[in-house]
Amino acid sequence: MKPTQKQSLVEIMRSLMRASLSRRTVLAAGGLATLTAAARAAGGFGNPDLPAEGAVNVTNPKALTDPGPQDPGLASFESAFLNPPATDVNGMPQFWASFNLVPKRIQDGGWARQITRDDFHISTTIAGVNMRLGPGGVRELHWHQQAEWSVVTYGNCRITILDQEGRPQVADVKEGDLWYFPAGLPHSLQGLDPDGTEFVLAFDNGESSEFNTLLVTDWIAHTPPDVLAKNFGVPVEAFKNIPLHNKWIYQSNQPAPSLETVEAQMAAAAGNPPHPFVFRLGEMSPSHETKSGTVRIADSSNFLVSKTIASTQVVVKPGGLREMHWHPNADEWAYFLKGTARMTVFNTGPAAMTADFHPGDIGYVKKGLGHYIENTGNTDLVFMEVFRAERFEEVLLADWLAHSPVGMVAETLNLDPSIIAQFPKNRPDIVPA
Repeated sequence: MKPTQKQSLVEIMRSLMRASLSRRTVLAAGGLATLTAAARAAGGFGNPDLPAEGAVNVTNPKALTDPGPQDPGLASFESAFLNPPATDVNGMPQFWASFNLVPKRIQDGGWARQITRDDFHISTTIAGVNMRLGPGGVRELHWHQQAEWSVVTYGNCRITILDQEGRPQVADVKEGDLWYFPAGLPHSLQGLDPDGTEFVLAFDNGESSEFNTLLVTDWIAHTPPDVLAKNFGVPVEAFKNIPLHNKWIYQSNQPAPSLETVEAQMAAAAGNPPHPFVFRLGEMSPSHETKSGTVRIADSSNFLVSKTIASTQVVVKPGGLREMHWHPNADEWAYFLKGTARMTVFNTGPAAMTADFHPGDIGYVKKGLGHYIENTGNTDLVFMEVFRAERFEEVLLADWLAHSPVGMVAETLNLDPSIIAQFPKNRPDIVPA
């Protein structure tokens, strides 16, 4: 909209209402004087660009139709792509992906699917894996060249690991628990009764692949029998039945022994690791809590072994918002567990883009880019934020402006100083509800 001097304030108001400007937004803009100034700006408040973007600016309804070939079910899954807000501008690299659209590798005992940089080009720092192990299903003894972080999303799982000093650990984990295995440390995973487990892994390298790990079966099968005999101090004949192909995931033929039994079997003279490789995230008190939701932070400050991955669990109540912010030290890899969300990412340019998220989806935001996440459903929104970093760091837009010179902020944004005085100063993280 480009109003002339002859246009009345009423006409301006009507135009802005057609652009879905709410009364709350008008008041937040600092009253009628600011409203008029915004309306005279290019495109108007809530629609700042020329040429104007968004369906609200289309004068011929036929221009909005999509008569070509399409899959309505798949297209409607991303409604923000079909009808983006008028504040989206210029586009940016795709920051949405989903495990729901990724093929599974299935074997007796469980399955896995992954999203690496090959599938999700923007995701340079994190590769993600979704894995299911039925009861008795085993992810065989293996190790990675990258660190592995995980959140358990269902059921119960047993992990084993040996550190670089020869100190072993075994632990049973449940939904909401985390584990972290530093690069190069050998480990195994097993689904437990009654219904096994499901979890999501994050590797601290976007190029990493779960389908290309270092497996004990592979190494044994590709080592001469006499070398095996020397290495383990047993006769060559002991290895006559070794598997000639890797197992990767397999179904165990025997019930998992008790945790105490395995602890006794694994005990070493070197003792136990100084810090656990498991973190009970769901049992910790929230790092931040408001009536609109909670944030729980697990990084090297409290999950001491997790030196290369920091994470948060965020719960946003219906109507709430993970407030406008950015992360100064790392890209964000977000995994959505429950509820529905809408995220908008802002970059220089200007460039802005919005995407909708459902359970199983992944979002990725580059370091330093502003973004926010809205709960668009009527149930709690739950998601994990994962960073290739030792510590979780963020800068909140409202917190920055609330702690900047009032006159400078007022002049920059054409706001009344009394409005700035109402900005939150306590870093709530989740607003408003």
